[in-house]
Amino acid sequence: MIHADATYFIAQALGFRTDVAYWIAAYDEVTDYGQYIPIDQCGVQASAQNSGKNYISTSFNGFVRTNAQTDGPLDHYVVSFSPNGYGTDVHGAGGVQSLYPLHYPQPGYPVRIDDTYQKTLANMRTWALLPTRDPGLLCTVGLTSSNGLDCLTGMNISGTVPVIMKSDKGIALNVPAGKKVLNYDTNTGSSDYYEKLGAYLDDKQKTTGTLWKAPAPVPVPVQIARIGLFLHVLQDTSSHATYCGDEAPSPPGGTDRGTFMFNNGSGIQLSFGNSCAAGPHLASHVQETGTGDKSLPLRDYIALNNTVDELINFGNTVASKEDGWLVNRELLPPDVVGGKNAQGYSASDLKAILVGTIVSGTAYSNAEVYKSGVVTLPLQQVKPIDRLHTMNKALGTYSETIRKQSQNHASFVPLEPMPGNSFDAKDKSACWK
Repeated sequence: MIHADATYFIAQALGFRTDVAYWIAAYDEVTDYGQYIPIDQCGVQASAQNSGKNYISTSFNGFVRTNAQTDGPLDHYVVSFSPNGYGTDVHGAGGVQSLYPLHYPQPGYPVRIDDTYQKTLANMRTWALLPTRDPGLLCTVGLTSSNGLDCLTGMNISGTVPVIMKSDKGIALNVPAGKKVLNYDTNTGSSDYYEKLGAYLDDKQKTTGTLWKAPAPVPVPVQIARIGLFLHVLQDTSSHATYCGDEAPSPPGGTDRGTFMFNNGSGIQLSFGNSCAAGPHLASHVQETGTGDKSLPLRDYIALNNTVDELINFGNTVASKEDGWLVNRELLPPDVVGGKNAQGYSASDLKAILVGTIVSGTAYSNAEVYKSGVVTLPLQQVKPIDRLHTMNKALGTYSETIRKQSQNHASFVPLEPMPGNSFDAKDKSACWK
């Protein structure tokens, strides 16, 4: 729900048209599953045989977290690069620590993602915010050539993503540096690379998904899929850094290697710290929703605060250049550093309303405690079906709230629930037929 429903809610709350918001969220989920096949609020999965067929994404496995034929696992366990080869530069006083607070150190955004250390995120963010349909440049774990114009080639990226802590057993990776693989064909052993993303989106044999709200519906544009894919990697890095990405090497004599990657002279070697493994990963996901009266973990708020900021950036640099992608422009702040939207809200205001406010601790201390906002409060519901219905209801309530605040009631476009859903939990008319 964080990658899909919450992202969808936030995108609409920033003025994006429903179909644009939907496909951003859908391709956010493709990063996990290889294909997004939505389930309606009646529990029915979309298929080629029901009315959900046009909401199924195309399929590609290059980002999938279990795909050891690509760098997919490293799109979820995002590893910083250590120029000195020991990880002490990444995690030292002059390094980056983890995504939080490294992406937003004091005094806050916009401090750029550091492409010295955070190569995966830096490369992917540049790719995701490219305003045109040009393919751009996307490299395996973000490793570009020295001039930054091509991908690093001529060596492999190798290591083992551990399944349990303090173990060398796990998902063994040994993939070539170079262009990012979009899809690996297990039957032929051949790969399609990231430049073919647009062709996958346009291929009606792969997906019938379109911008269905456009006057003349068109296949999902590549810019929308790109930002969805990037948001997932950003959200995972924001979240997983709290137990994996910020793990520094032990002092001399210690046993924790820390989490980083480095050039060992013959290739790029991966190192994972003692706490970085599938076990803690899965356990942390259990903690991220269904907390009842307790606040969500800090990492949830950070991931969604980052989502608000990057969707504001995408709205201003990419979506604003496309006809109709923004339907409620009054909701989009002009930047993330203090500018206010036409309703008088800055990015900080919207993050407080949508994601939450700090009730104790100091911002950027890694110890602050949040109180949930409009989007995160439904995630505290214990039962999954209650989370969904509460999220849908919250979206409808928020839509009416901001409609009343609008200076242009007649032209304001109400927010809508995801296809297959309704603001009313008892309404089955929206479910797939």
